[in-house]
Amino acid sequence: MSNQQLAPSPQFTSRLQAIADELKPIVKLTESRIATTQYYYAEYGTLISRLSDGNPEYADIVALALIKAGANKQGVANGRKLFV
Repeated sequence: MSNQQLAPSPQFTSRLQAIADELKPIVKLTESRIATTQYYYAEYGTLISRLSDGNPEYADIVALALIKAGANKQGVANGRKLFV
């Protein structure tokens, strides 16, 4: 496979950024609170589960958008793994 085939489309990138922009206030609020779980994984896992409706493909997109919005990468990864 070439790198071209692995690169996301401009439409996907644009939509992912739009989702991330919508999630920024939630991420900012979450990250400003005292963590009740390591790296806020419970908060991010719950959010991923709700927004993806349990669909693993959607969960991956939500997780990417959260990271792009500034969420803790490890918290998102752990939440994704445990809640979906």
